[in-house]
Amino acid sequence: MLALLVQLEAACVAADDLTGAVEDAFPQHPDAGILLSFPGPGVQLGARVLAEVGDDRNRFADARA
Repeated sequence: MLALLVQLEAACVAADDLTGAVEDAFPQHPDAGILLSFPGPGVQLGARVLAEVGDDRNRFADARA
């Protein structure tokens, strides 16, 4: 049981470290301002949207796409 608790603690620390890294790195991305301008999403969700959609501006034919 103690070994599982140690693993859980390590996973929690890793998640906290990743959160901090995203909060430091995402605002530096050129598209961060666009994603953060939408109402609702913050840094974490904005970074996730960027990761899912990508940052290739030629991916979509126009803004409507």
